[in-house]
Amino acid sequence: MTRPIRSHFFNAIWLYSAGGLLLIGMVISQPAISLLAATVFATAGASWLWTRQANAGLHYDRRLSETRAFRGEHLTVTFKLENRSWLPLAWVEVDEHVSDRVRPRDVSQLPSDRVGATTIRHSTPLRWKQRVTWTVNLECQERGAHLLGPSSIRSGDPFGFFTRQATIDAVTPFLVYPDIVPLQEMSFPPDFPFGSRRVPQHLLTDPVHVIGVRDYAPDDSTRHIHWKASARLQQPQVKVFEPTVELQLGLFLNLDTFERYWEGMDSVRAESAIIAAASIASRTLEQRALLGLSANAVMTGSDQNLRIPPGRGARQLESVLEGLARLSPMAVSNFPRLLTTEARRYPAGSTIVVIACIMTDALEIALQTLLENGQRVVLIRVGEVRVPELSRLEIITVPDNLSERKRTTRHRYARTIRSGAMTYGP
Repeated sequence: MTRPIRSHFFNAIWLYSAGGLLLIGMVISQPAISLLAATVFATAGASWLWTRQANAGLHYDRRLSETRAFRGEHLTVTFKLENRSWLPLAWVEVDEHVSDRVRPRDVSQLPSDRVGATTIRHSTPLRWKQRVTWTVNLECQERGAHLLGPSSIRSGDPFGFFTRQATIDAVTPFLVYPDIVPLQEMSFPPDFPFGSRRVPQHLLTDPVHVIGVRDYAPDDSTRHIHWKASARLQQPQVKVFEPTVELQLGLFLNLDTFERYWEGMDSVRAESAIIAAASIASRTLEQRALLGLSANAVMTGSDQNLRIPPGRGARQLESVLEGLARLSPMAVSNFPRLLTTEARRYPAGSTIVVIACIMTDALEIALQTLLENGQRVVLIRVGEVRVPELSRLEIITVPDNLSERKRTTRHRYARTIRSGAMTYGP
C-alpha cells in the first residue's frame, strides 16, 4: 500500500505566496521577483515529480534464516533493497517491525506504533540500478510465536521537501521453542516415565524378533513352524517371538497458578511447567513410545485448548514443540474436567503424567479417579505444591524457576529449517 506524497516544507502558503510574487513581479516589471517565484514553482514541481517516481523502481526482499529456534539461539535476517530504475535516490529509509520479545543485535531500535513490537530502521542512498544488502541478528529471548513485519519504505527528493511511503503488509512468522532440560537435571528417577514393571500378558508379538522355539500345539499357525528345528528334533517346532507392549503416555499440562482466576498469573511458574512438558515429551519420544499432549490453555491464533493426539517419532516431537511454543501461559478452561475427559482416550495400562503448579480439591478427586481406573499416574509438581494423600500416586518435584536457569547444554534435536521470503516491487 502506497501512501500519498507528503511535504513538511511546501504547503498552500508557499504556493499562494509564490503565485502572488509572480503576479507582482509581472505588474511592476521586476524580473528578479518573478524569477524568485518561478524558482519556487520549479523547485516544488521537480521535487514532487522526483518523489512520485522514487518508489516505482524499488524492490525489497527479506529472508529469515530459520523459522524455528530454541530460546537463547540467534536467527539471521537478510534484507535486500534494489533500485531498478535509472532515477538515483539520495535517501531511502526502511522500517521493519519485529516482536519485542526478540532482541535485534548491534542495531538501533525505535518505538513502534504496533502493540508488542519494536522497530529497526535502516537508511541508505541508492544509485541507479544499485542493490544493497544488510543483515540483522535476532536473539530469541522468550518462547512464543513471533512476527517479522510488516515493513515500510520511505523515500523522496534529494532536498527532502517531499516524502512518499509504501507499506508492505506481508509478515514472516517464526517460533521460539521452550527449553529442553535433561530430566537428570530436574532430579527425575532414571526409569521415568515407564519404570521397570513387568507386563504379565502380551497381546502383541513382534514377528521380526525370534527369541526361541517350542513344541507345536494344535492351535498354532503353520506359518510359524521352524522347519530347521523341527527336522533337527524330529518333531514339529514353532517360533517364539519377542512380546511387545504399546507404551502410551498422556501428558496433561495445568497452567493454573492460582486457585481463582482473578488472583492473576505467575508467569515464571507457568513457563517452568511448559519447559517441564517439553523435556518430558522429548525424553518419551526418544524411547519411541506413543505420546499425547493436552493443556487447559489455547494457542496463538486459535480458540481451542491445546490437544495433540498420541503419536511417536520426530514429527510428533515437532508438533509438541510447536504447540508449546504457540501456547498462551494463561489457563482458560477447567483442568480437572479436561483431565477426566481426555484421560479416557488412553487405554488401560497407559501412564498419565500431570504437570501442575497448584493442587485443588477438584484436581485431587480427578487423580483419585484415574488411580481407581487402573492407570499409572505421575504428578509433576512445579515448586512447593500440596501433595495429595493418594496411594500409588507417584510424585516428582521440579524447580519453579526453570525458565531463569542458565543453559548448560546445547539442544541436540533437529528442527525444521524453512525460509520465509517477502518481496515488494513491480
